[in-house]
Amino acid sequence: MGQIIKTDEHYEYQQEDGEITARFPNIDEKMELSHEGIQAYKTIFYILIGLGLLYLLIVFAYVH
Repeated sequence: MGQIIKTDEHYEYQQEDGEITARFPNIDEKMELSHEGIQAYKTIFYILIGLGLLYLLIVFAYVH
């Protein structure tokens, strides 16, 4: 499998043996952001949501 190499003005596709087989003058570089949550934060989040719901249930029970 080859690789894409950036030269001064364009990109070139280079084979494993070093032969350049394609030139790309107009390639837009795009970046992708990704995020993976940490399990501890998810657990804390769900505990806090549960406590908030429990609080609301207690408040509404005593209002009536």
